[in-house]
Amino acid sequence: MHAAMSNKRLSRRSVLQNLGVSATLGLLSGGLPRRARAAAEPVAETTYGKLRGASNNGVYSFKGVRYGAPTGGANRFLPPAAPTSWAGIQDAVTFGASAPQVPATLGPFSAWYTAIQPISEDCLFLNVFTPGLDHARRPVMVWLHGGGWVNCAGTAPGFDGTNLARGGNVVVVTINHRLNVFGQIALGTTDPRFADAANAGVLDMVAALRWVRDNIASFGGDPGNVTIFGQSGGAAKVTALMGLPAAHGLFHKAIAESCSGGLRLTGPEEADRQAHALAAQLGMTSVTGEALQSVPMERLLAAMQTVADPFRPVLDGRNYQHNPFDPAASATVSAVPLMIGNAATEATLFLSGDPHNFSLDADAVKHRIARFLQIDAARTDRLIDAYRATLARPTPSDVLIAVATDYMYRRNTTRIAALQAAQSPVYAYVFNWKTPVAGGVLRSPHTIEVPFVFGTTAAAVGLVGSGKDIPVLTRATRGRWTAFAHTGAPNVAGLPTWPRYTADSRSTMMLDLDSHVVSNPGGEARMAMDGLPYYEYSMPANFMRA
Repeated sequence: MHAAMSNKRLSRRSVLQNLGVSATLGLLSGGLPRRARAAAEPVAETTYGKLRGASNNGVYSFKGVRYGAPTGGANRFLPPAAPTSWAGIQDAVTFGASAPQVPATLGPFSAWYTAIQPISEDCLFLNVFTPGLDHARRPVMVWLHGGGWVNCAGTAPGFDGTNLARGGNVVVVTINHRLNVFGQIALGTTDPRFADAANAGVLDMVAALRWVRDNIASFGGDPGNVTIFGQSGGAAKVTALMGLPAAHGLFHKAIAESCSGGLRLTGPEEADRQAHALAAQLGMTSVTGEALQSVPMERLLAAMQTVADPFRPVLDGRNYQHNPFDPAASATVSAVPLMIGNAATEATLFLSGDPHNFSLDADAVKHRIARFLQIDAARTDRLIDAYRATLARPTPSDVLIAVATDYMYRRNTTRIAALQAAQSPVYAYVFNWKTPVAGGVLRSPHTIEVPFVFGTTAAAVGLVGSGKDIPVLTRATRGRWTAFAHTGAPNVAGLPTWPRYTADSRSTMMLDLDSHVVSNPGGEARMAMDGLPYYEYSMPANFMRA
């Protein structure tokens, strides 16, 4: 048997040599021609060394690309440092670690969004998806993942950039960066080493954008045409970068999807209280960076959970002199077009944990709204009456959904849109497509547009279903987002014209299978919220329970 196999090998080799295949292409291990292997394993050169990626149906991916040095040990809480260069070719075919965090609960509606890799303080990695390693200078779209500054990662299945890159002819970059206490803790001014600890996670994003500026041309991208985009906490990261002088010039367009906490940063006094609460939980009498560097990662994560107010970027007077959108938009982004919007019924995702939330009685809704907005009974009645007058035959739960969605998302969205529209083009939207899953009770929930943007609806089937309309809506949604990245306007041939948002027109595109423009949708009811403080992450979202 072995002799027969050897003869077969020799015979095949002789035939190939006679045909000149070996001389023409060069046989590699396994008999794979060199050109075929090169196509299957693309190589790109960065300022730190060469990377070998992978090919998937016409898109090249480079995963786990290091843009910063490890952030543990003596580097914990410090600004990001440059990675070490390497010789030869380094594989970039697997995702890097996720930032330290307490993972979000996986469920049928969100696993595609919240799945992460193993956590580590060595987490400054990014991923690149590109249609070509050429000189085409495609628009670059840098995704900032959600999770409210606390958890999640850029490597979730719903954030795979393959279909977005291919369908939109763009280069997609997804990033990981420090989160929660590791990325945002105010450590005072006594030790200059930790002067930037309150905004270390934001500075990580700046480092990633600098990597894009310096390297993306090798991946077929245009460093002069970079769009940052993100959803939920990722949208707050977008506005935070818009207000950060250090990020000026590193991006040229911005997309903020479902932005709730994007107007303001944590104030200095609030940040100081957070740090002292954490130290007290750890048995420390004072807050010092050096002492906190010696606390094991797992213990720091456990102690962090006892601090009610989540750690997020701080108005430190050093990196930030002003809030991103309070009282005005940052002048550093006066020429940056903004696309901004939210899902029509954001709150339904948060209410989905208890089916009873969709059949509440009037008294229960009144109690929840009063507690959530911290208003008295008389004002609660007036607010409910305003919403009942504008909604079509609403149930009490419908009113709660509309109020919570408007207060947490829509109100902040329209505020940011108006402020930015005073200095640059703004395009506003409401994503109005209704998912059929769970009997249709979710309607248009938080995160709903994301899989249509990325073309990852198969991964998010638990949220969006698998109806025949999904490919149509995917093409339209992806087309709008990538048109904005290409031109600064989300207009696509064959789709309704999307006008700019202004303080007078307040033109808003209702995105659906049959999209159309509306002026200030729901604005009449929201007027009943005038005078209330704008929502911030420090406010408890206690409308979800009795």
